[in-house]
Amino acid sequence: MFLASAVFNTRIDDTSRFPAHANSAAWINGIGTTVRFHADWGTNDNPAQAATYYGIPVNTVDGTAATTEWPLVSYDFATSGASTQRGWPDESDCAVAAGSGFTLTRNCSAVPVAQRRFPFPLANNVRNEGGQCNDPNTCGDHHVLVVEQGACRLWEAYSAYRIGSQWYAMSTAAWDLKSNALRPAGWTSADAAGLPMTPLLAKAAEASSGEVRHALRVTFTDSMLANAFEWPARHAAGSATPGGIPFGALLRLKADFVIPAEWTPQARALATAMKRYGLYVADIGSNFYVQGEPNAAWDARTITQLQSLTMGQMEFVSLAAVTGDARWSRDSLAASW
Repeated sequence: MFLASAVFNTRIDDTSRFPAHANSAAWINGIGTTVRFHADWGTNDNPAQAATYYGIPVNTVDGTAATTEWPLVSYDFATSGASTQRGWPDESDCAVAAGSGFTLTRNCSAVPVAQRRFPFPLANNVRNEGGQCNDPNTCGDHHVLVVEQGACRLWEAYSAYRIGSQWYAMSTAAWDLKSNALRPAGWTSADAAGLPMTPLLAKAAEASSGEVRHALRVTFTDSMLANAFEWPARHAAGSATPGGIPFGALLRLKADFVIPAEWTPQARALATAMKRYGLYVADIGSNFYVQGEPNAAWDARTITQLQSLTMGQMEFVSLAAVTGDARWSRDSLAASW
C-alpha cells in the first residue's frame, strides 16, 4: 500500500545510513530489555466468537451498491449513562456525494451534518476489531478499516458502531493510496499517531508468501510515551512523559539477530520485515504489542516463535538520513526519490 517511495515501504536496514537513535538505549532500558514481543492477533477469524477474535481485520469494497453502503456518520453518540461521547469531526475526513460518486473531503466539521458519509461494507459483511461485540461502553477501540478498490482510497474509523440504523464514529480518516500526501499535522486518525493502520498490519497472506515488504506498527504504555510526535506521525496523545518515546518513532530488529532456520515461513518473513522496514510507534497500548489481522491461515507456531523476541534484541532508529535530505517534506510520506 502507498507508493514504493513511501517511508513504510523504504528499507532501513543499512545501519551506516540509518544508525541507532541517540535515545535508543534509554528507551529500550525504560521499557525493559526482557519485555517480549506480543503478537496482537489470532487464528480465530469468526467475529461471532468475540472472546477469542483477536486482531484488526481489513474490509475491501469497490464503492458500488454491490459491496458498499455510504451511510451518514455521526461523531456524537449517547453512552449508557446520561453523557454523550464527543468525537473529532474537525480532524476527520468524510465522503461527500458528488455526481454519481463520492469525494474525499477533509475537515468534517465544515461539512453539513446531513452530508457526512463513510464507505462501510454492506451491513452483514462489516468486519471490525472486536467482532460482533457492539457496546461502545465495553467493546474497545472497534476500528473499521476499509480499502476502496477502483478509487484506490483507504478509509479508517475509530470507535465505529452501528446502533440501530445509525453509524457512529469518534474519528474517520482517509488517504489516497496513489499519493504520498500526509493528512494535516496535528490531526488524529484512527490511532493516536495520526498514521494509517492498514498498511502496517501483519497479514497472513503476505507472511505466508515468504516476504513482507512494509513496516509494522507497535504500541507502548502511556508511561513510556511522550505527548509529542515526529515524522511520519501527525498527532500525539496521553501524558507528557519526560524523555518519553515520541509517536512515529521507528523500532527495528537488530542486524545481529539470527532468524532461526526452524521458524515458520510466516515468522521468518515478519522477523525479516522488522529488520528491513521496522515498526512505527503508532498508539498507546501495552508494551511491545504488534498488531495484525485475525486469520485462520496464521500458523500458531508463528505466534509462539515471534513471542520469543525481546526488547533487548531491538533498537530505535534515526531517520535523519531522510529528514535531513533537501528533497524531504514533512507533509509527504516520501522517503526515497
